[in-house]
Amino acid sequence: MKQALAATLAPLVLLLLLGCQPDAAAGPAPTQSAATPEVVDALPLDFGYYVRTDEPCDDATSAGVHLVNRAGMRWVTSFCLYERIERTGANRYRVHQRCGDHGGTGLEVADYDIPDRTSFSFRSDSGWEHAARLCPQREMPEPWRSEDISDQVR
Repeated sequence: MKQALAATLAPLVLLLLLGCQPDAAAGPAPTQSAATPEVVDALPLDFGYYVRTDEPCDDATSAGVHLVNRAGMRWVTSFCLYERIERTGANRYRVHQRCGDHGGTGLEVADYDIPDRTSFSFRSDSGWEHAARLCPQREMPEPWRSEDISDQVR
């Protein structure tokens, strides 16, 4: 009887002991739960005048034109200054930006898609969506065509 009991319990004990071992097939424990985004100095955009994608360059309006440079974007009556830029994918960036106008400023986060150096779109955490592309200054209407922006696009 002792032999029969030992023969029955031995596989169970072995099974229980194996259950206490770490699972070698699972691999090493992860060191981070999610990849940390890379912080970058600037968005990969050429500087200059950008116009909303629903307006032609040669007939752009003051509401649709903005100047993009290393610091941020400037419209006629408003602005967004980049405070932190994180690369989250091959062509994707998360930008912490301080935007404002005559009513004050506020911090928001926007996710940018930048397919090339001359176009982008973004959606902010407040729901603001914007898409624009670079327009050659010589193709812009006045006053943008003749404005000297050389000190702002270096």
